[in-house]
Amino acid sequence: MQRWRHWLEWLVLGGLSVLIARLMLRLFAANPEQPFTQIVLWLSQGLVWPLAWLDQAQPTTGVRFERGTFLLIMLGLIGMGIWQLRQARRTNHGME
Repeated sequence: MQRWRHWLEWLVLGGLSVLIARLMLRLFAANPEQPFTQIVLWLSQGLVWPLAWLDQAQPTTGVRFERGTFLLIMLGLIGMGIWQLRQARRTNHGME
């Protein structure tokens, strides 16, 4: 397996982890003044920015379910699942 595939997998999984942490923090109304919360929100801001329009009707404080973040998590999980299936199929058929 090529080295760039490993890096890509780790990068995507790291992004998914940050998005899941963001969703949980928002869902449980974490205090935005806490350093950990600030770091997670800062790291994930660039990832959820394109889908921010989905969450315009959400309240600015309290419990929030960010649809854009959830959509990105689902797309990432489906994409990684397809990626893994293709890699397993390619390896089983002797293509690598």
